[in-house]
Amino acid sequence: MLTVRHIRHWYEPRLPHMLFIDGLYAGNMQSDELRMEIPAGSYDLRVQFGGRLPIGKNGRSIDLSLSATQKVEIPRGKDVTVSFHDRERLWNILFDIDLVVWIVSLFVVMPPIYKILSDSFFVIWIVRLILIRKHYYSIKT
Repeated sequence: MLTVRHIRHWYEPRLPHMLFIDGLYAGNMQSDELRMEIPAGSYDLRVQFGGRLPIGKNGRSIDLSLSATQKVEIPRGKDVTVSFHDRERLWNILFDIDLVVWIVSLFVVMPPIYKILSDSFFVIWIVRLILIRKHYYSIKT
């Protein structure tokens, strides 16, 4: 028996994550836990949120998914629990704070330096997200 758990804080939204075992789609996590029976062996488990965004009619697309892959050993007759969480919590908290301040700035005049700092932080956050998108989650057995 393989149990996959999503560890999240109360303020994080419950997002559907896809599970892939050895590159094959295994299921969708609608809640924070998914249980499945698979034979004993060694597998590559990938947790993924999001997918590909099609561009045009010629079949090209951009990969917008966030994922992580971990080798998982399933011994015969034993239950294995795998948990994963978002390793970018600090960045997301900072981004959420900046988002709230941005909404406040729609109603209150902010100093010009705020706009420069906020836009710079947003660009750094997006670039970092793109660079680590294949290692976005931390998976532990």
